[in-house]
Amino acid sequence: MTTEKAVPAEREYALGTDRDELIRLGFQHQLWIEYAASAWDRAGFCPGDQLLDVGCGPGHATWDLAARVGERGHVTAIDASQRFIDHLQSQARLRGLTNVIATVGDVEKLRVSKRLFDGAYARWVLCFVRRPEAVIAGVAGALKSGGVFVVQDYFNYEGVLISPNCDIFKRVFKMVARSWRMRGGNPDVGGEVPSILSRCGFRVREIRPLVRAARPGSPLWQWPETFFANYLPVLVELGLINESDRRAFDCEWRKRSRDPAAVFLTPPMLEVIAVKK
Repeated sequence: MTTEKAVPAEREYALGTDRDELIRLGFQHQLWIEYAASAWDRAGFCPGDQLLDVGCGPGHATWDLAARVGERGHVTAIDASQRFIDHLQSQARLRGLTNVIATVGDVEKLRVSKRLFDGAYARWVLCFVRRPEAVIAGVAGALKSGGVFVVQDYFNYEGVLISPNCDIFKRVFKMVARSWRMRGGNPDVGGEVPSILSRCGFRVREIRPLVRAARPGSPLWQWPETFFANYLPVLVELGLINESDRRAFDCEWRKRSRDPAAVFLTPPMLEVIAVKK
């Protein structure tokens, strides 16, 4: 039996901002860049564009967006974490990039030039905020008419599947979702995004589901492993699971990792591409 504890007020980002999370986010971006780049292609992000990276984290997508827009364009990256922004700024200096502006800011209260941007991108951001409509309204105000907003976010987080399945897997993913709700987030926000975009002055152009299957030994199989290593201790800290639960989960995951018939289906995401009217 566990007892829920108060959410630590100092945690800027639900999954943490320490070195381990920084590394995990870099690995995560490598695994998902193909899907991000495909959406950017269909959104028409191109050289010379002025783009907004909403909830940029430590900047892994920012670098790719900066390369895409080139010297004639620029990317403005905004995140609530000072640690992430410091990392992004230091990397920009090391890479000699002059087309990236990185600032600490609340994405629910965007303070950027009105109608300046050609496009915006937000991945796994709206699921962690209290007021996703405020974020989308802020982006709407920042985009030119005809500007394009690409959103990739969870719409049924607990739809994740590890097969062969078991009760401890279901319990842990349920507690992950609960922990985000405790912080004011919504792990199923993707399903609401098209309607919010419409209310905020966008025309929804594309809606696509994103679900991938990973097999033991593949790079994608390592993605949840890095998440479990970083986040299960947080669930224990929050009182959502106990040490026995964590050990049971680790034991069952190791079994699946040795089973060539096992499969991991990623938490279902929705990709939405919308145009500012």
